[in-house]
Amino acid sequence: MHFKADRAACDTLDVGKDYNKNNTGVIMNSNNLGRIVRKDNERLFYNIFKTYGMADIKESNYIDTIHLYNEPVPHIKFAPFEKSSFVSQCFSTRLGGVSSGMFKSMNLTFNKVGSYEADLRDNVMENFRRMGKVINTPVEDMVYSKQTHTNNVLYVDDSNRGMGIVKDRNYDNIDGLVTGTKELTLVTSFADCIPVVMADEKSRCIASVHAGWRGTVGNIVKNAINMMTDKFGSNSCDIIAFIGPGICVDCYEVSQDTINEFRKNYSQSECELIIQPENKPGKYLLNLPGADYINLINAGVRPENIYLSDVCTSENSDILFSHRASSGRRGIMCNFIKIIN
Repeated sequence: MHFKADRAACDTLDVGKDYNKNNTGVIMNSNNLGRIVRKDNERLFYNIFKTYGMADIKESNYIDTIHLYNEPVPHIKFAPFEKSSFVSQCFSTRLGGVSSGMFKSMNLTFNKVGSYEADLRDNVMENFRRMGKVINTPVEDMVYSKQTHTNNVLYVDDSNRGMGIVKDRNYDNIDGLVTGTKELTLVTSFADCIPVVMADEKSRCIASVHAGWRGTVGNIVKNAINMMTDKFGSNSCDIIAFIGPGICVDCYEVSQDTINEFRKNYSQSECELIIQPENKPGKYLLNLPGADYINLINAGVRPENIYLSDVCTSENSDILFSHRASSGRRGIMCNFIKIIN
């Protein structure tokens, strides 16, 4: 494994575009470019790769795994799904929407954020419509999770179309969604927590989960895979999994209480791979994507079928919403995925 020294260190998005003008976008300042800074995943995950099957892992599993596009609004595609004939997927940025203030501009939550008042509903609806154009989905065909940092996963079908966006949900406390229904778009939300998105073309089902530290330590990934197996007969060795943009280990300082929960649920050797003591009493750096990687491996997903984002939300808070980087003054990004064929 060799990290490519001559590879592009970052990508750009046109933050100088006015996406409100004719809904097409006009360059306002050619120098006003947002720069996505990528992480050295070989450094961050080397020991994990070495432990769980380095021989089976290619650079394409962990380098340049997300691709950025400006049209019709800025968005991210995950490499293993980008050219798929089975699914269509996209992940929003904080750019290209109509929201203002701390929600500027592609905010995708109708809810209050901490103690701050909610965004205007009309703005959020317009933002969802814009993201719907990216994935060619009307908002009526989306189903939105109701996340409360649980490890709960819900099976959804045609009866859930539009829930959480254009009609009320009939569920609560749901951080993961699973479906086998064609053209039903699963929507899950993020602002540092880890997206884990899975697809099994053989069994024709998909899953999208929100894995914060509570969901990760509670193994929401395994719960989603179990549901894919129970509902569709999915075999974990056939699942393609993507661990999406979230906070990296370099930026994720946690307290002793959080570490204690991981030590209860992970083996000593696993904890050594994901926990780094800091030079402060009771403070640690936690590799949350690494913990989700271990969860996927332990659930039977093959190393060669697991892909890792090389982008940290906290280090790219001008382009991506980050709870930590903004001290809680932020909007929400979403992942969108649907079965198309």
